[in-house]
Amino acid sequence: MNRVSTAALLVALIAAACGGGTSGDESETAQTVTTSAAAETTTTAAPTTTTTTSAPGTTEASGTATSPVVPGEDADVDAIVEAYLVVFDSTTSYEEKAPYITDPAGLEDTVIRYAAAGEDVGGIALSADEVGIDGDAARVIYSFLFAGNPAYTDLEGEAVRTDAGWQVTRDFFCDIMSSARVGCSS
Repeated sequence: MNRVSTAALLVALIAAACGGGTSGDESETAQTVTTSAAAETTTTAAPTTTTTTSAPGTTEASGTATSPVVPGEDADVDAIVEAYLVVFDSTTSYEEKAPYITDPAGLEDTVIRYAAAGEDVGGIALSADEVGIDGDAARVIYSFLFAGNPAYTDLEGEAVRTDAGWQVTRDFFCDIMSSARVGCSS
């Protein structure tokens, strides 16, 4: 496959795996991404999730209400945003990511492959747009950014508070890495 086909397929697969399920007021629609290379054509349906808001500035789905991120307003929210920025930026190293991932052992090769996948699309990042905290768990509404531009928005993620601070679970990290077709080591 050529580079454009690979990038389009990567985007479609990430959206399919990270689009979340539907529940309550959520609705799911499909977008079609078509790529072609010399003698090959691939069409992939990528679901997107739209979450309706129950009150201005607050989204409710999956039980925990979220609010738009306002930098500096809440130290816990800022810590969750920082974890997302570092962990899901395709340009940060394993050493930078590890403190923000529960059980990061053995993920070095995954991070290297994610960096390469990011290069194919001009860089991959996730932006934490809304956060809702319930005890030691947080629900995060985030957007995928490719080359700094929003590609998929209103996706649902998670973070947990541990003795090390707010972190992304290894399972969630590996779900995103699987979506990026780089997988995780066992």
